[in-house]
Amino acid sequence: MSTLVLWDVDGTLMRGNGTVGRVFLQALREVYQLPDEIKRVDYGGKTDGQIVLETLALHDVGEAAALELLPQFSARYHQLLDTIAHELHQHLRLLPGVVAALEQLRERNVIQTLLTGNLEPVAELKLRALNLDHYFDLGIGAYGSDHRDRTQLVPIARQKTIARYGQDVGRAIVIGDTPRDIACGKAGGARTVAVATGTFTADELEAHQPDAVLADLTDPAAAVAVILGEPARGTPSC
Repeated sequence: MSTLVLWDVDGTLMRGNGTVGRVFLQALREVYQLPDEIKRVDYGGKTDGQIVLETLALHDVGEAAALELLPQFSARYHQLLDTIAHELHQHLRLLPGVVAALEQLRERNVIQTLLTGNLEPVAELKLRALNLDHYFDLGIGAYGSDHRDRTQLVPIARQKTIARYGQDVGRAIVIGDTPRDIACGKAGGARTVAVATGTFTADELEAHQPDAVLADLTDPAAAVAVILGEPARGTPSC
């Protein structure tokens, strides 16, 4: 049976310059009629839906009202991003070693998809902007649009995999850059690999007891060995 590798997007595959976040806030202002100065919550590892509800709570918008307009927000957010899709590559930066790691995992016949807090169409826009989409079976990914609780996403990906391939994978591996990625993987019974390429240091990630921590993906062969739980080749892990 195949191995399913579930990649986080932001901070793991790529970094942004704030443009996508500004579009997110613009959609919030328009749909929920919020002021120009929106109160901020911690975004790290959360789904877009969770971020929306937590932000709206700071503006005294109740959950029922927030949920009622959530589909409208999602559509507007996607629409606004789609208008700048032709230039999105200018606002995103591919992290070092990512392409080589994706290539090596593909050569190993590993099934690769996403597990991300992004809404599905937003995640796809980001991947296409950096020409990464062809590495992934996006139809079996788990997204913030599938569930607001990130800990529910590994089972969702497994269910989609069974529907597409007729059987479950032998094991799942979650790769991400935040403690919530680690918690999500653990909740879903997956191997958890943390990468210190986001806002959390290797020591901060190690405190959450993932199966492995990588400083980055700059040594792709060694990184892939760590991801798959094989004897390390080199010393990329922390």
